Amino acid sequence: MLSPLPDAAARLAALEREAAHQSALSAGDGRSWVGERDGVHPVVIVGAGQAGLVLARGLRRRGIDDVVVIDAAPAEATGPWTTYARMHTLRTPKDIAWPTWGTPAVSPRAWFEAVYGVAAWDALEYFPTTAWHGFLQWYREVSSVLTVASTRVTALRTAGADGPLQLDLTGPDGDWTLDARHVVLATGIEGAGGRHLPPLLRSLPADRVFHTHDDIDFDALAGLRIGVLGAGTGAFDNAATALEHGAASVEVHMRRPAMPQVSPYRWMEFAGLIENYGSFTDAQKWAFNVHLSAVDQPATQKALWRAHAFDSFRFVTSSPWQHVEWTGSDIAVTTPHGIRTYDVVFAATGIAADLAQRPELAGVAPDATLWSDRLTPEAAAQNPGLAAFPYLDDDFGLVSRTSSERSALSRIHMFNHGARISQGMLSHQIPGLVGGATKLAAALSRRLFEHDADALLAEYLSYDVPVGVHIGRRTQAPQPATSPEVASLS
Repeated sequence: MLSPLPDAAARLAALEREAAHQSALSAGDGRSWVGERDGVHPVVIVGAGQAGLVLARGLRRRGIDDVVVIDAAPAEATGPWTTYARMHTLRTPKDIAWPTWGTPAVSPRAWFEAVYGVAAWDALEYFPTTAWHGFLQWYREVSSVLTVASTRVTALRTAGADGPLQLDLTGPDGDWTLDARHVVLATGIEGAGGRHLPPLLRSLPADRVFHTHDDIDFDALAGLRIGVLGAGTGAFDNAATALEHGAASVEVHMRRPAMPQVSPYRWMEFAGLIENYGSFTDAQKWAFNVHLSAVDQPATQKALWRAHAFDSFRFVTSSPWQHVEWTGSDIAVTTPHGIRTYDVVFAATGIAADLAQRPELAGVAPDATLWSDRLTPEAAAQNPGLAAFPYLDDDFGLVSRTSSERSALSRIHMFNHGARISQGMLSHQIPGLVGGATKLAAALSRRLFEHDADALLAEYLSYDVPVGVHIGRRTQAPQPATSPEVASLS
């Protein structure tokens, strides 16, 4: 168990001073050139997790200061790290690149070494989840990112091709509306749809079936038999969590004959792909993602060990669930190996892309182009789930089905799992933020400049502030007066 150094608070204070110094060294004149105009904010970011916070800091570094960040969770609980992220460590290696925006002192490593020490960093393999959550809380504070917490977007409306985007919000102070030029949806893995619950589980009593992203009362599962459908890392972490809380037994079922041994994600984590994935043709992007879904990735070693540490844990391969029935007292699951009975089942079955499921996108979903719209029926049939993902432009923006010109939808930017096919699986995740956030920040700056180009040109043409040049020979600078004490020594 990691413990902060005794002087961690003083070390963090010193790190914050160094961060301010580094920012001053690399900030240029720090001039803010775009802000709220007629009640319209230049950018509203929905989501105050790692993607939203990094982007907000990046926009500020580009002189875009008036950025509003909204999150549905309380300020101390943004991101999945206190809810369904039940792993003990991140799945990303500790030394992955991080977008520092010219300020290395705000990197995960700098924070970790300040809190826990250099030796602890050297001994670390993966960032502990609790430490990562602590880092993000500190990052938000040191970056002065003001977050409107506990506030949900209930609708997102357009007002013509060039009109503001209107966000209907609800929060502690009631319902209100916010206008924005651009909206960035940094809403994580469920940002383009929702939790996928297979049809064969939908007829079960609600208190007997849970998706692994649900808020689960694990204490209430003590003494129960649990079956898990799906064998990704989340399946094993949830299985272990249940066993750690006293579950009688847990069985994880995988339809594949064996756990994959190759992780394509490890191959992806290099700058060439992260920064240039968007240069793939549509056909290449589709082939890339169809292959990724087919080969998948193994559950992490730590998650496997964590679950297998219990004698009451069992992992079953070649075991798709063929039929599920509530008998009135338990759940009977038919598999190729026979019928298994459980008190509760978990669906570790991921998410499904469906823009209409998202309240903030339901109103614009009918006009949003999907990948199925750009594929042949034969290609879409290769993977209908992937074909349901939104088709995005190079600025992460939605593309209109009905308008050939750049529409208001192009100012709704999917900096979440919805970007998987169009902009890359890693674009919004920790390994890809250095590429994805940089690309999106640059795109937003460009789009805002294009919109304000006439006003900026007029400002330039009318600029008449004298710089105070002096015509003639340079005068001798006055010498400092000599004190009597110095004079007496000469």
